[in-house]
Amino acid sequence: MRPAEERYKHMNFAVLTPTRQRPGKLDNFISSVHGLAANKDRVYTFNYIDSDDPRQKAYEDYLRKQPANNHNCTGEPQSVSKSWNVLAEAAIDRGADVLIMGNDDLMYRTERWDELLEEEIKKYPDDIYVMWFEDLINGESHCAFPIVSKTWYETVGYFTPGIFNFGYNDTWIFDLGQRIGRTHFIPNVVNEHLHFTTGKSAADETTKRNRTAERGNLYEKDKVIFNSSESKQKRAAIALGLLEMMDSEYERAAAGLSVYDHEKIHDWG
Repeated sequence: MRPAEERYKHMNFAVLTPTRQRPGKLDNFISSVHGLAANKDRVYTFNYIDSDDPRQKAYEDYLRKQPANNHNCTGEPQSVSKSWNVLAEAAIDRGADVLIMGNDDLMYRTERWDELLEEEIKKYPDDIYVMWFEDLINGESHCAFPIVSKTWYETVGYFTPGIFNFGYNDTWIFDLGQRIGRTHFIPNVVNEHLHFTTGKSAADETTKRNRTAERGNLYEKDKVIFNSSESKQKRAAIALGLLEMMDSEYERAAAGLSVYDHEKIHDWG
C-alpha cells in the first residue's frame, strides 16, 4: 500500500453509469461531475451503452465534446446489475481507487466534491467503507448511490452482485456496509436525483422499459431475490471477508460483529 500522503495525492475517482436512450441527460450529468471537481485530471466517468440503443449515434456525437476522462463502453443489453461490473472493471484497469455509482438522472451540485469526498475517505485508512452523498430524496436513511474503494471491490469480487433485474444493487452494498458498521453519509455533497416521481423529470421510454406489464414489477422481483436465504448467506460470507480486512480487532468489535460470530452475522436481517 502506498504511504498515506502519496495515496491521497494520487487518488482517482470513477463514476460508473449505465444509460439508455438518455444521451442529453447523461451529458448534463457528466458535465456536472467534471465541471464541479477541483482536480479534474483525477476524475473519470465510465458509461455503459446498450449495443441496440436507438440513440447510440447521439451518444457518439456528445462524446466528441465531453472530457477526455469520459469513456463510453458499448455492450450487449443486460441488467444494470451486470453493466455496473463491466464499468467497474474498466475503471480499475485504468487506475481507479474509488468507485462511485452514477445514474443518468443525477446532477452533482457541490463544488470541490472530490476534495470533500477525499477528506471523508481519510477517516478510513483501511479503505473499507460504504459512503454516499445527499441525493435530496433519501438523505441519511438510504445509500442510493454507493461509493466504495478499490480495496472493497477486490475483497468483495465485484461492484454490484449481478443477480438483479434492475433494482436493489445499492441496497445490497448498503446492507454489507451496515453489517460491518462502516456506512458513512456525506450530507455536505449533493448529487441531486432528478427522479420522475419527484416531478423533476418526466417518465420516458427508459422508465417504461423497466416498469412494463410485459416484464412485470422488477423491483418486486428483485426484492424477493434480495430477501432470499441464499442471498443472505452470500452477504454474510462477504461481510466476514470485509471484517477481516478492517484494521484491528478493536475496529471489528466496534462494528458489533465478531469475525468469528458466523451465526450472528448470518442471521442479521
